[in-house]
Amino acid sequence: MEVSWSFLILLLAVLCKFSDCLEHDLTIDVGAGIEECLYQNVKKPTNLEIEYQVIDGGDLDVDFSIITPTGQKIVHDLRKTENVHKVDVKIPGAYRFCIDNTFSRFTNKVVFFEILTDDDDDEEDDNDWQLEKDEVEEYIDMTIDDLKKLVSTVKTNLEKSSQLQNILRVYEARDRNIQENNFHRVNFMSGVQLFIMISVGLTQVLMIRNLFTEQHPKNTKVST
Repeated sequence: MEVSWSFLILLLAVLCKFSDCLEHDLTIDVGAGIEECLYQNVKKPTNLEIEYQVIDGGDLDVDFSIITPTGQKIVHDLRKTENVHKVDVKIPGAYRFCIDNTFSRFTNKVVFFEILTDDDDDEEDDNDWQLEKDEVEEYIDMTIDDLKKLVSTVKTNLEKSSQLQNILRVYEARDRNIQENNFHRVNFMSGVQLFIMISVGLTQVLMIRNLFTEQHPKNTKVST
């Protein structure tokens, strides 16, 4: 039982180490005629995965671009509702992610944005693994490489689950906004049609009433 608890504690510690990849997601309200830019500082060559999705506002479209620290535009989307980009970053520095709504004069756009990068401390973690290898093998009957593969698989599955949950949450928010907009439009058109029907009905009643109104002749006095 003691070995089992030790294994669980070590496995939990390993999971904590392997879950240090940077993941940021947020929802941005981009005003009409405005371009919003976000920045991510990258310390060394790595991989970036960027996802965005317009969940409310207008025709659900924005322009999106990714700009390197040298000013080079490596991604440029025009009037897209959603997209996912995987970028192999080779130049360290501050990368800029711009959501452009300047083509819209009146409508704000609500955009879900998510960025995922590899762990910046992989080398340090590998050193820690080497230092703790003997300690781990004292408690469990498996090699450190097998444990690393197991934890890597768990980490990958957790990341996929988290991304899928975010995607489903964004789809739900977008569908809810679309339904609310349709609800308001249906109510407005129903009110207009009701007003027209009442107006036409009153007009018909007045016209028919005038048709059946008797014209009484005026009394005239005849002099003799």
